[in-house]
Order: sequence, then C-alpha cells, then structure tokens
Amino acid sequence: MIMADPTLSISSTGSPIPQLAFGMYKVPANEEGEAIILDAVKAGYRHFDTASYYGNEETLGKALKRSGIPRDQFFIVSKVWNDAQKLGRAAVRHSVERSIADLNFGTYYDLFLIHWPVPNYFVETYRELESLQGEKKIRHIGLSNFSPAEYEELISNNITVPPVVNQFEVSPLMYRPRDVEYFQYKGVLVSSSKALHRGKGFDHWIIEIISKRHNITAAQVVLRWGVQKGLIVVAKTSNFDRMVENRDILHFSLGQDEMAKLDSITTEKDVSDRETLEKERKTQM
Repeated sequence: MIMADPTLSISSTGSPIPQLAFGMYKVPANEEGEAIILDAVKAGYRHFDTASYYGNEETLGKALKRSGIPRDQFFIVSKVWNDAQKLGRAAVRHSVERSIADLNFGTYYDLFLIHWPVPNYFVETYRELESLQGEKKIRHIGLSNFSPAEYEELISNNITVPPVVNQFEVSPLMYRPRDVEYFQYKGVLVSSSKALHRGKGFDHWIIEIISKRHNITAAQVVLRWGVQKGLIVVAKTSNFDRMVENRDILHFSLGQDEMAKLDSITTEKDVSDRETLEKERKTQM
C-alpha cells in the first residue's frame, strides 16, 4: 500500500506541495530513465524535481504519461539555467517554453526555479518568470542556491510575486540553520537538494547509533530529519527497493535529543568551506 505524502503549504496561495520529491539529476534521457521514473511513480512519488540543465525533461514527461496518472496528480519542478539568464529575458522565456514543450505533459510546470543567482541577471530573470506565471505557464516561482543577501537584493527590486521556495543543499551533514531559519521565517519553503549528501558521511557515529536504535537505515534517518525540519527533501536512486525505503519514513519519529545530535554533525568549518565554494562559483558565472 502506497502511503500519501506529507505536504507543506505554500504560504502565498495555500497550495499543497508534496514533501518527498524524486530528484532527476543524472537520470538518463532514454528508456532506462523512463523505467527509473516509472519505478519512482510505482513507489509513490508524485513530486519530481528536474531542470533544463539535466536534459531529461522530455524523458520525465514520457514516463509520467505512460504511468496513466492524470497530470494534476503530480507536482513537477524545473529550473532555468545560467546561460539563458545571461542572454536576457527573451532567452529566459524561450528556455521555459522549451521546457514545457519538452515535458509535453500538460501546458505548465507547477514550480519553476532560478537554478543559480547569476550576478547582475537574476532580477530580470525573475521578472520574466513573473510574466510567465501571469500567462499560467508556471504556477509558482522559486529560487535555488540563493543566499539571504541575494534574496534581499531580489526583494528590494520591487518584484510583484514572492518566491515560494529556495532550494539548496541541506542535510545533517551540511546544515546551515541560520539560512534555513531565515527563509522559513520569510515564508519561503526550503527544498533540500542533495538531501542524502550523495551517501557520504552515513557512517558517522551519531547516524549509526540512531539508525540502530530505530532499526532503520542511515538514509531513513537523514530523510526523516529533513521531514521533521519542515523541508522538502529531494532524494534520488535508481534502485526500486531504495525508492520504497526512502519513502518509508513516516512510521517513526526522531526525538528532540536525536534531532539535536544530528544538528551538531555539521561544523562551522563545513559551513564556511561550502559558502566559500558557492561564492567562488557565483563569481565565475
């Protein structure tokens, strides 16, 4: 029996968004990829997170149509890539419309994100997404990899539609509580890319102890932590049994002490190193 997803509410509209998402990064754009996606649907996923950069929007649309489940039962997310931003608003529009055409499953995306805040361009990119939302080609607008300072810059430019999501790396192995709490306070849902931290660090003694105590896997510990933090957790695997396992996280809860211990895994140096890496990447865009 497939359990219904827990949902979060988008503050500006009250619309629900499934908290458990299937990540499309590196899902092959071929029949193998379609089979992976159909397995994810079979496991219960209804929230799919892709991007134009991933090159598999067409594959996602084909698989979801093959599932026989109506479009309105899915929540589908994509992202506009950096090159389109630097070419201006017309290129952003073309990129989004191409994503809709490639998906070819309905006439809209539920949520469209700016993949990275390209300096000097992301405000105009956002304004074009506002126009596309007005045309009902996208239902909600969000951000990805935005810092609080970049969010403030965006808001200060008198945008008319508030972003509903900011997606960035969050897990017990890369936890930035100040950023998470900042966006949640602003009414922006936090979507955790790399919620499983690429499987690295699962042998940490705190995760191992909690895993054994609850008779669950390390991945389930990490994903349950994200759910209890009120995050959208984006996880990806090509293995059907692991898809089922990654969703089987609603039958137990982590105690306050366990959550606090998981919070403590990330060090200040971990955060500093990650933020330095992100700043360097953004300056090179």
